[in-house]
Amino acid sequence: MQYYLNMRELLINLPRNLKRSAMIIADIVVIFVVLWISLMIRSGDLYWPNETYELTNAQPITYLITGSILVLVTIPIFIYMRLYRSIIRYISIETYVKIMKATIISSVISALLITYYNLPVPRSALLIYFVILTGTMYFLRFTAKNYLLNIRENKQTNILIYGINDSSQKVSEILKNTRDFKILGFISNDTKLKKTSIGEIPVYMFSNLRKILKHKAIDEILVIPEKSNSLKNFISSELDDYRSILRKIPDVNKIVKGIITAEDIQKVEIEDLLGREAVKPDPYLLRSCIDKKGVLITGCGGSIGSELTKQIIRLNPKSLILVEQSEYFLYRITQEISEIKKRYNLDVPIFSYQGSVVDSEFMNSIFEKNRIDTVYHAAANKHVPLVEQNPIAAIHTNILGTHNIAVISYKHNVENFVLISSDKAVRPTNIMGATKRFAEIILQALQDLVDTLPSKQCRTKFCMVRFGNVLDTSGSVVPLFRKQIKQGGPVTVTDPKVIRYFMTIEEASELVIQAGSLSKGGDVFVLEMGKPVNILSLAKQMIELSGYEIKDDKNALGDIEIEITGLREGEKLYEELLIGDNVKRTIHKHIMSAIEEKLTYEEVEKIIDDFKMINSKTSHSEIKKLLQKSISSPLTPKDNIIDIHNN
Repeated sequence: MQYYLNMRELLINLPRNLKRSAMIIADIVVIFVVLWISLMIRSGDLYWPNETYELTNAQPITYLITGSILVLVTIPIFIYMRLYRSIIRYISIETYVKIMKATIISSVISALLITYYNLPVPRSALLIYFVILTGTMYFLRFTAKNYLLNIRENKQTNILIYGINDSSQKVSEILKNTRDFKILGFISNDTKLKKTSIGEIPVYMFSNLRKILKHKAIDEILVIPEKSNSLKNFISSELDDYRSILRKIPDVNKIVKGIITAEDIQKVEIEDLLGREAVKPDPYLLRSCIDKKGVLITGCGGSIGSELTKQIIRLNPKSLILVEQSEYFLYRITQEISEIKKRYNLDVPIFSYQGSVVDSEFMNSIFEKNRIDTVYHAAANKHVPLVEQNPIAAIHTNILGTHNIAVISYKHNVENFVLISSDKAVRPTNIMGATKRFAEIILQALQDLVDTLPSKQCRTKFCMVRFGNVLDTSGSVVPLFRKQIKQGGPVTVTDPKVIRYFMTIEEASELVIQAGSLSKGGDVFVLEMGKPVNILSLAKQMIELSGYEIKDDKNALGDIEIEITGLREGEKLYEELLIGDNVKRTIHKHIMSAIEEKLTYEEVEKIIDDFKMINSKTSHSEIKKLLQKSISSPLTPKDNIIDIHNN
């Protein structure tokens, strides 16, 4: 067996040109052999039919001339139809159709040339030649394909494919051509398909799944929706008991291209089962603030900032200006977008700056060096517990930094300014939420100031976008739970009643970009977040998806325990996105605009001056009092009913 495996690897790894040359030589030999067999069948003898054609002495020459004509016609046609570019082990029905076309065309042209040169070849022999040649070409390629595919390693992954649709059937054909997987069947709820098979693969009823898993060594169940981002709706709740062996193909486009490797079949993650179906973005709204414009992104190395950067680079900006305080994060995002530029052949100038948005001289120099039309301000201190312990740092970044860059944008007549805000800004019960709310108030006050000026003097439109938890960002509960599960638990949940809204980072960034295009100035945009998720249920699902059992009073032999830790200071049970009820729809059905109370710019400037006076000697209580004054709201949880950053 090892000898055959080594031979297989040797054949697969031969240089492509050498493999093509070998195929051409093999086909030339086949053409001469098939011609001889055709003449033999036609005459009923191993020799040329003398009784009809008096050219006995010239038979070898005639045979060579006829064979040469067939080769000189057939091989170029095969090359033209790219039959030597098909990878043998991935040959499909399309290749066999092309072989049929090629042999028909070559046989007709060869017959015309043989007739033209009046060669003594029976015409019926040419018809026999065509039939045998087509069959032989099929047989050789089919045999070579099976030889390369059927010599496999002893260990294969046995899989069932859940659902029968175009995608699942395409995947089954692709996986047949790999040595890593063995498809044991399709799973369907359609009783009409009972006791049937698709491509020689049996179809089993879902009602028999438990019995099938018991009697067959099934390693994985592959779920393949027709479209990307539709896994949640595709997976039946009946599959909950089998989540630990569920697998997916994240990039459905690879199915269309027919290129799937073992690495493409991945575990179904909790992200696939949370939130609503992702909303298809509006192409006009995506490009409106970006196409052929200079775009500045602050906090470009953070979770949201980096995703914005990766999406914006593909929307044809005139230039992309990146600002990040962390050298490591700036380096990382610069490398990532450099790879994106190469992959998509983009010609967008990138300017990277390391520094703080609080530094007025630093930020001014960036605006003076670059033509900036749109600003996405994502730089922020956003981790609730850390901000509670380090309020001065959050005030500097979230308040003074926002004020600094907003005023500079106003002075440089920037067209659009978008603040990435948070649901924590709504009736804040913690310092982080209060700083984000006052950042919103700064922009609203600046917009009122801009509105009093002639349009020629200033055109800046300030807006802010609020949303809740984003999956797999640095502050999300999902990576925290994943880490705790990996460590063997316990998984910590603050309160059994805590609920959260979840959105993918890709969709959140798309909606932020589109919201900026909707801005008329001073808008507070709120993203529709779908249905809330109970965090305790989320923890249970993640444990089960990881293949473990929950350890509790009912199952003392379980693997991982869930520990209830209690709400922390300033945390809430559920989220709000609106301060009042004054909200209106926009032209985008998942983006709303809120109208809320605000301060004049003169009042904002006085409070800013007070914040600038804060230093390391300022007490925590004094800082809280100033924040309460700035947002006209007490920083105390109201019946413990709203928000927690990590849960």
